[in-house]
Amino acid sequence: MATARHPLSAFAAGTVLSLGLVTGCGGEDDGRAGAQATGQDRPRASASAARQARYPGETIPGLATKPAWSLARQSDGSRRCAGEAALPADRQTETGTCVVGDAFLLVEDLSDPVADGETERQTARFLAHLYDAATGKERRSFAVTCAYDPDGDAPRPAARVQVGTWQDGSPAVLIRDCEDTTEGGLGNTAATTVYTMYAPSGAKLGSSAYTGEERAALPVVRGHVLLPGDVHDDRTLAPIGGGRNLVLPAETEPLDTGRGYATRGTGVNEPVSVTDQSTGRSLWTTANLTPPDAIAARSVGQEEPDAQLYPLHGDQGILVWSASGSDDAVLTTVDLRTGATATVGPRTTLRQFTQVSAPVVSPDGRTAAVNFAEGAVAWDTRTGAELWRQGAGAEDIRPRTVTPGGVLYAELDQKAAALVMGSGRLLGMLPEDVDIPLEFTGNGYTLVTTDNALFAFAATQA
Repeated sequence: MATARHPLSAFAAGTVLSLGLVTGCGGEDDGRAGAQATGQDRPRASASAARQARYPGETIPGLATKPAWSLARQSDGSRRCAGEAALPADRQTETGTCVVGDAFLLVEDLSDPVADGETERQTARFLAHLYDAATGKERRSFAVTCAYDPDGDAPRPAARVQVGTWQDGSPAVLIRDCEDTTEGGLGNTAATTVYTMYAPSGAKLGSSAYTGEERAALPVVRGHVLLPGDVHDDRTLAPIGGGRNLVLPAETEPLDTGRGYATRGTGVNEPVSVTDQSTGRSLWTTANLTPPDAIAARSVGQEEPDAQLYPLHGDQGILVWSASGSDDAVLTTVDLRTGATATVGPRTTLRQFTQVSAPVVSPDGRTAAVNFAEGAVAWDTRTGAELWRQGAGAEDIRPRTVTPGGVLYAELDQKAAALVMGSGRLLGMLPEDVDIPLEFTGNGYTLVTTDNALFAFAATQA
């Protein structure tokens, strides 16, 4: 019988592995490996040394031939990727995210099952583990407990243990722990949620507490809690750990890159406006920019061209220009602070009104690839030079991710392939029972799971 293999993002749906097999060390509040955290830290005993499992699969193009470390399955109990801090509870994905800087964050659910007809208040218990991506050693664990009524929705791991960014834009762990507090001396209890963020090293960054169910699962954007409010009103961003509140202007959405930006407008039949998230000040709008010559030549009369904005890297974005109502587009790189065009890239084809694809960008932001509608194209975002383009009649290439080693993983019809990002040359096909690795740590590791174990692989150079 074949052994199924897939990246850990797919594993979130229910593959089971033990969490007790990696090395850990005792620690205090300075974030050294092994300290537990629930808002306050408690030392714990070291875990046993990791037991290495043998990887049973074929070599995956773009990854090392042998795993850097592994964890063998030991017992039943769920372990999954964390949630995403910037998403509200009802928009959390099934797969979640495991990568936080140069570490992996995994969560197990230790809650007892609830018996039918149970009326007593229950306690959800989660244990999250922060693993060094290169070695598999546990840097820190986080114990989370939340009381809840059995006739309501039980807390979910992805809503309590999450990956986000700190106030400077660096990766961070978010732990939402719970406390029961008594109100009015009448025995009535209300849940207080403690929002605490940690660096990938495990060091504590800051903590804030909010009382009430409506404040238990608020989005956290760059280390700030987005307080409740109507989408048509200005919103308050409260910094975790205290400090000056920020204002997110009405109907804007955070564009979590660089120093922090927010956008309003889709860019299709309406301009995109960019706001400095740290001050709430409007920076620029596409209505005031000059489109590329090829787009200006196709624009009719006073009709404004469309311009859709995507994050690129740091303080730069990808602005896709098209004449209103046209499928032809031009890819450009813009400065998010000013809207100034840095480079004009190749042409591409859009899928008008039903566009859902987005550019896939290398970790350093220097190259990007996209297939909006009629074939893939890759380009150098620094110069605008086209790197390669899908040939006429060739298998359709749908870019998915770029590794730190410059390998583009893409879908070719119903198959998964690895290509050289800089040239489009085919490196090889992924084994049939392996899904495309979609997440890589800052130091170039990804997780792959089998029926028996979890394996960390390093990305290789294309």
